[in-house]
Amino acid sequence: MKRKYVLKNKKRFIIFILSIFCLMTSMIYSDIAYGSKVNQYLTVTVQSGDTLWSIAERFCNHGDIREYIYELKQLNSLSNSEIFEGDQIKVPAKD
Repeated sequence: MKRKYVLKNKKRFIIFILSIFCLMTSMIYSDIAYGSKVNQYLTVTVQSGDTLWSIAERFCNHGDIREYIYELKQLNSLSNSEIFEGDQIKVPAKD
């Protein structure tokens, strides 16, 4: 025989549910507000004699330069390493 559960103090139950809801909402919004970083980019005009390697040497301040070149190619939708004088290339801003 099953017994039904009866709330003895409905006011306390409602306060408990509301406090859990407020806690979860504040956790979600604090993560959204402080958890993301907006990427900023500079636009560089390719000069005569520039290569992806030389541009990466100027703007890469940490890590492997080959990974930075790969990131540049992905960011600018380049299928190979060919760039031409006058091209506009997006470069991640220095931190």
